[in-house]
Amino acid sequence: MSDLRLPEGVNLTPLASHFDSRGDLTEIFRQSWTGDFHPLQWNLVRSEANTLRGFHVHPRHYDYLVMIDGAMQLALKDLRPGSPTENLATTLILDATVPASIAIPPGVGHGFYFPDKAMHIYSVSEYWSREEEIGCRWDDPELGIAWGAPDATLSPRDATAGAYREMVADYVARTECLLPEEAGIIRA
Repeated sequence: MSDLRLPEGVNLTPLASHFDSRGDLTEIFRQSWTGDFHPLQWNLVRSEANTLRGFHVHPRHYDYLVMIDGAMQLALKDLRPGSPTENLATTLILDATVPASIAIPPGVGHGFYFPDKAMHIYSVSEYWSREEEIGCRWDDPELGIAWGAPDATLSPRDATAGAYREMVADYVARTECLLPEEAGIIRA
């Protein structure tokens, strides 16, 4: 994971498991790992094999997630104007057998592909609402993500999502009145 370039403000934290004869314990969250992120809501998500969720961006809230079972291909793209990693697109694999958490700030778009049945938990820093989530077609060429999942199962909303350019324009319009830290921008 150390060679992977992530968008500014995305924190990928390896998680240590502690084993004994009874089983194991893995700490999955500490406030010190996430900076400005303060969770208000936790969710459990089960995904069937060949499911793709996203691609979405949030103007105001942080996401924090951990795989519990199975694996996901996580796609990230920095949409924040002026960010040191603006337009950086990357993918990584999160696998429950190698525990890690990832904190995603506002303005970093993300989507999840599950090649096999999987389960993850995630939390958000604002109560989730559909209106706060902006999406685009997962396979829009301008997104620049190679999913390797041409026939993935999508929600009706994701299957009819608009163009990447529309998502970016909507995101920029919704964040123009926000302070940089509210929109996830980290200034040096």
